[in-house]
Amino acid sequence: MTRFNTSTETNCSSVDVLTSAIVTLTNNGFAITHRDARSVSLTGPGLNSTRQNPILGASKITLQIRDNSIVADAELGGVDAMQRFVIRFPFLLGLSLGLLFGIGGGLMFGRQFGVGFGVPWAQGWRWMLLAIGGSMLPVAPWLILSPLIARMIRIRTQNAVETLIRNAAFTEKPACQ
Repeated sequence: MTRFNTSTETNCSSVDVLTSAIVTLTNNGFAITHRDARSVSLTGPGLNSTRQNPILGASKITLQIRDNSIVADAELGGVDAMQRFVIRFPFLLGLSLGLLFGIGGGLMFGRQFGVGFGVPWAQGWRWMLLAIGGSMLPVAPWLILSPLIARMIRIRTQNAVETLIRNAAFTEKPACQ
């Protein structure tokens, strides 16, 4: 599991800083698993789409108040899951379509041309390679774009965690003055 750590200075060491972050996280579906006077641990519902709030890419967030700073330690389980999906899906889509077209088309064209399996100029394994290769052509750009999209998902979640603690650090409460 990928981890991300960040911290920022705060204007006080009050629990109001934690409360501000907790409100934001619980409004986004996180559940508190542990809380004491100077720290809190929350687990998130996970990331299912790039259109969701990027903070959901963190599956577990632990916030701690240390001296005059707030420290966030996040497990990026939602990011890891989305990265696996984004990278594997185009390849598996092209492969499965290639097998479907290769077998279905091979049998259909083989009967039509009377060659058994495939077409007269590409029979048997050559037909299967042609069908799989032809099915991979439309998904080929995604094989290049997928790692870029996966990196973007990670960066957006890391930026969301940093923004969360920066905003929590500037909580204006009477206890912080």
